[in-house]
Amino acid sequence: MSVVGTIGEDPRGGAGRPQWFSTLLTSIESSVSRCIEHFAVDGAARASTIGAATEPADAVFVLPLSARSAEELDNLVWWWTNVLEDERVSLPRSCATAALRRHHPHRVAIVASQRERFLEGLQAVASDRLVLWCEPGASAELVRLAVLHVRGKWVDWRAVYGRERHRLFTES
Repeated sequence: MSVVGTIGEDPRGGAGRPQWFSTLLTSIESSVSRCIEHFAVDGAARASTIGAATEPADAVFVLPLSARSAEELDNLVWWWTNVLEDERVSLPRSCATAALRRHHPHRVAIVASQRERFLEGLQAVASDRLVLWCEPGASAELVRLAVLHVRGKWVDWRAVYGRERHRLFTES
C-alpha cells in the first residue's frame, strides 16, 4: 500500500510532491475549509461544547469514499483515518461530507456507528485491501447502500444525509 506519512513527503522518497497528490490535497483542503465551522462561545456555553462531538446514540452511518486511482484511494483512507481520530469531528457530518462529494471509480465504504468502529474499518480497508467493512449488526439497508456504492452504482446520498452542506468540525 502506498500511504504517505506526512503531507510534504513524496511517496517515492523525493523532496517534492507528485502532481496528482498535490491536486488531491488541494481538493480535500478546499472541501474541508468550506466545511469548518468557526464560532465563538462564551463562558458557560463554551463549557458545554468542549469535548467530543455529540452523535446520536444508536445511529449507524455509511462513510463512502472514492478516488480516481487506487493510490489516491489509499491516501484518502489514510486522510480520513487522521480526521476521524480528532474527537471534535462529527461522525454524521463526516459521512455526509464524504457522501455528497463527486464519486470516482475506485471505491470503498465503511458502515459503523461509533468512532472506534470507523477507525477499525478504515484500518481493515487499508491493511486487508477490503472494499467494504461493516460492523456486526449493521442495518441491512445501509449495507445495501454501501454495496451499491462500492459496485459503482448510483446512490441517492441526499435522501440519506439531506441536501444541506454539512460542517465537518463542531468547534474551532
